[in-house]
Amino acid sequence: MKLDRWKSYGVNVLIISGADASNRKDCEFILNSAEKQGSVDAIFNLAVVLKDSICKNQTPESFEESFKAKARTTKMLDELSRSLCPKLQHFVVFSSVSCGRGNAGQTNYGMGNSIMERICERRVADGLPGLAIQWGAIGEVGLVADWQDNNKELVIGGTLQQRISSCLEKLEHFLLQNCPIVSSMVVAEKRVGAYGAANVVEAVANILGVKDLKTVAQQTPLAELGMDSMMAVEIKQTLEREYDIFLTAQDIRTLNFTKLVQMHDKDSKRKPENKHASEPTGGLTGIHLFIRFVSDNSNLSTETCVELETRRDPHMINVFLVPDLKGCAQIFNPLASKIRANATVLQYGITKAGIMSISEYVDYLLPVSNV
Repeated sequence: MKLDRWKSYGVNVLIISGADASNRKDCEFILNSAEKQGSVDAIFNLAVVLKDSICKNQTPESFEESFKAKARTTKMLDELSRSLCPKLQHFVVFSSVSCGRGNAGQTNYGMGNSIMERICERRVADGLPGLAIQWGAIGEVGLVADWQDNNKELVIGGTLQQRISSCLEKLEHFLLQNCPIVSSMVVAEKRVGAYGAANVVEAVANILGVKDLKTVAQQTPLAELGMDSMMAVEIKQTLEREYDIFLTAQDIRTLNFTKLVQMHDKDSKRKPENKHASEPTGGLTGIHLFIRFVSDNSNLSTETCVELETRRDPHMINVFLVPDLKGCAQIFNPLASKIRANATVLQYGITKAGIMSISEYVDYLLPVSNV
């Protein structure tokens, strides 16, 4: 036992059981008990309670149970340590990639982690120590180790198990820097796009990092299997470039492996007759394909000032809209019909490159808007 080893080194070990750190009185008791041993130098919240389920199947009790261990406990530790632990040097909480990137069925867990991160951000803004670490799957100990069968490699949320030795090395690095939110994960190896894939099903599985299709519910949408926006773009590009399959953004969101199998069967029958029957990509690559995914509109304007088709009301003031650094005017099309004024989008232009910061973006747009 590690505790016995610590004691052999002369370390005073105090274990408090039966106390609920999310309860103010219990949390105060824990901190006061620790202060009696010596000035508290560090607080770590490593608690985790998983009650995974889609929202409609969650109960208030199951949501609260997972939420409380993260959010309420950290809130109590933050409030009370400000007065009870004046010499505190480290305030660390273990968050998860489920918060940073999302994971199906873990809304309660992700929300609890997100609140912990906001608390750490506020502490740092107040000049106090605060650090939230978004870990991926951790091997050798903990929940993932309990799930592991015969040391079989698991892929969870697109990450592999990170060794404890690596976690400790990263932890030391994180404790010596000032950012309130950091992350560490081992991304599951995958073959990019369709390279090395025998068919469309295998190509999409490679992108998602799914190694065994037997472990995946065939009717489950890819979004619930961990597909984020970047994966969606990659899947759309791969289907168009390698298989001449053209899908809309909505099609991608509802895509599952059953539909992919049907596409593969249809493609297998069609290929011998006409290998290139589908519409070609027309040379669209990179940012153009990404914008097609976002807006479902390949008619992209390269102008800096783009007028939107709005419900123009001459009595309303003019509206100016600015997309992000990588965005374009077309992303506002769904909003246009709801705007009762003249609306102009100021964009950097999809064919230009070089803008790397908001300040550069502003310096470029201000002279244009004053013309």
